[in-house]
Amino acid sequence: MLKDFYRATNYYMRVLRELIFPRRCAVCGNVIDTAYLCPACRKGYALQKYVQLKPREEFLAGQAEPVAEDMLDSVLLLYKYDGILKEALQRLKFSSEASLLPLLSEEAEAALPSAKLRWLSQFDVITCIPTSPERRAQRGFDVPEAIFAPLLEQRGGEFQAQLLSRVRSTLPLFELSPQQRREELNGCFELKPSATRMVAGKRVLLCDDIYTTGSTMAEAARVLRGAGAREVHGVAVCASSHNW
Repeated sequence: MLKDFYRATNYYMRVLRELIFPRRCAVCGNVIDTAYLCPACRKGYALQKYVQLKPREEFLAGQAEPVAEDMLDSVLLLYKYDGILKEALQRLKFSSEASLLPLLSEEAEAALPSAKLRWLSQFDVITCIPTSPERRAQRGFDVPEAIFAPLLEQRGGEFQAQLLSRVRSTLPLFELSPQQRREELNGCFELKPSATRMVAGKRVLLCDDIYTTGSTMAEAARVLRGAGAREVHGVAVCASSHNW
């Protein structure tokens, strides 16, 4: 009840604020009703790239460590990690600017398949990549969960944001090579004890903010598959340039 009260209060305060100070596109400055970008500027950032993946032969033969394509069945990449969206995510992650969360959540919703509910209904469980407890405490929120929760909470039991926990902090991944990323992420996620029965035999969707090499999603997917998940798919708000 308290959570619903705060959500309703925040909504009406935002509506009142936007009546006084109309929302404007972060790129061109035109007045907009929702989200962060106007439709015209959004087209310049839209990626909406759906990639089906399958395990490599060398991984199946036990001759290679797992990468994203070995662990994930597919991934949907919504936007390019560039320009104003890159800046917004960096402000969220490094300056804890929580005012951007509802705007980026609306951007994510705008880029989901037009048949959004039907697309989401194919998954038995939807969860998020967790950040470390230290970073969550520092920011006051978990970025992937805070972006995707407003879109998915109405789906009831299917959305379980915190099935996974991050059991140790990792070095900043953007400074590392793909191999170093895999080594740094190895063993950093655990499935919460109560979650095993929720993923066994299920199709799971993993949500994250940024997709670079796929190492983070691959490690989370490895844990979910180890608990019996039948399929693991991914969706990310933004993707780095070599994924475009």
